[in-house]
Amino acid sequence: MPRQSHGQVAVGDQFKLATPNGPIFEVIKIREMRPVDHALITKVRDRKSPTLIAVTTLLDPDFYRPVPADQRYEDINDGILRG
Repeated sequence: MPRQSHGQVAVGDQFKLATPNGPIFEVIKIREMRPVDHALITKVRDRKSPTLIAVTTLLDPDFYRPVPADQRYEDINDGILRG
C-alpha cells in the first residue's frame, strides 16, 4: 500500500530534533494547507499529544533530522511483559 507523502516527507517517516539525544517523532498524517502543507507528528514513545508542524520546518536541518531506516524506532508490542 502506498504511503501518503508530500515531496520528501511521507506518513511513517521518523525525524529527531537536531539536538543531542533529542526525541524522535513520527509523521502520522499530512494535511494540505495554505500557504504551506503541514505534517501531524507525534513522539514515538508517547503518542498522546500529536503536534501539527509545517513540512518546510520538518525538513529544515537546523530543527529536525531524518532518522535513517536502520536506526528507526520500532514499537515492541509482542505481548511479553518486561520490566
